[in-house]
Amino acid sequence: MGVRIYLDRPGPDGRAPLRLALLRARRQCWLSLPVRVRPADWNRRRQRLRPSAPAAAEINARLEAIVARAEALLLTGQSLEAVRDRLKADLGLVPQEHRLLPLFDEWLAVKRLVLKPSSLQVLARVRKYLEAFAEDLTIERVDRAFLERFQAFLTTERGQSAATANRLAKYVRTFFLWLEERGLLEKAPKPLPLPEAKREIIFLTPEELRAFQEVDLSGLPEGYERARTIFLLACFTGLRASDLKAGMRPEAWDTIDMEAGVWHLREQKTGIFRRVPLVEPARRILRRRLEAGAPTPVPKLSEQKVNIYVKEIAERAGIVAPVRLGDGREVPKCQVLSLHAGRRTFVSLVAHTSGTAPLVGLTHADLDTLQKYLGAWDESRRRALEKAFRGL
Repeated sequence: MGVRIYLDRPGPDGRAPLRLALLRARRQCWLSLPVRVRPADWNRRRQRLRPSAPAAAEINARLEAIVARAEALLLTGQSLEAVRDRLKADLGLVPQEHRLLPLFDEWLAVKRLVLKPSSLQVLARVRKYLEAFAEDLTIERVDRAFLERFQAFLTTERGQSAATANRLAKYVRTFFLWLEERGLLEKAPKPLPLPEAKREIIFLTPEELRAFQEVDLSGLPEGYERARTIFLLACFTGLRASDLKAGMRPEAWDTIDMEAGVWHLREQKTGIFRRVPLVEPARRILRRRLEAGAPTPVPKLSEQKVNIYVKEIAERAGIVAPVRLGDGREVPKCQVLSLHAGRRTFVSLVAHTSGTAPLVGLTHADLDTLQKYLGAWDESRRRALEKAFRGL
């Protein structure tokens, strides 16, 4: 049993750190000391600085105190690791605990400078879930399985789908990579992708869209007609709910060139300026509202109300074709319609009749993202296949 001090390998500045060795029963445990000396100033036999070295008296006195403390702890019978940890605490070498959420807030503050508002909203959701999952956790306790446990929490405790859990876990990993770059995390853990259930893309066929337009809504509150108008504008323009909401302001009329058939808008999600072509059904709706003196191009109604009313309107219009959900269940299409299905209707009908070229750069930046919005239209496929075998 004993305590020894050794020189470590010199660094670029020519000085070497000191290491304390705790010895007992042929076992040893090491502790790096916060002292760096020049090898020529070190007396290996006496394990002290030579008297000619700068601040030799003060440093040697400190080393003697550390050795005495280590020897006293060894006599208590504690394990070498426990003795090392006690010494680290005495010397102030215990790493400062870094709480996960304050660091996430710091990362979020940096991201606010470069991310779009929609992405920041997603990160705010991520923080909410992290707080529920690991409120007081320190990054020292983040292990390789952290993201897997987080995904399990999202799916079992919060009822999120596997696709949502996978997406949120990727955001957290981006945060962990930022911690790794700063030296606060040794290795950012990776999520284990959960198998994602596939569901049909919900959109309306031309026949269903016509039925939705023509169904009689007399006797229903005014909100139903507003919801139908908003949904039809989504179907005929491909605009997101956030952009339609921007059209609920009076100044939005100034962005619409009815004669040229173009809606000049800045996308709320991306911040990109777009020239959205207005097909005749969309122009007809807007022209009718303008002539009627409507204060806004898009009727004012919350997205939540639109989603509720659209389902009821679709049911009244007989839009009840079965669609398959991710869990394998089949339900009538009217039960799963939402305002976002209007954008998918625009994408699907244009792509099936005119190809994807008109959509790239208009509704989506690339084909990969566009494909996620493109629904399968059996009648369109059948006509395309029949064309290939025509005359046989």
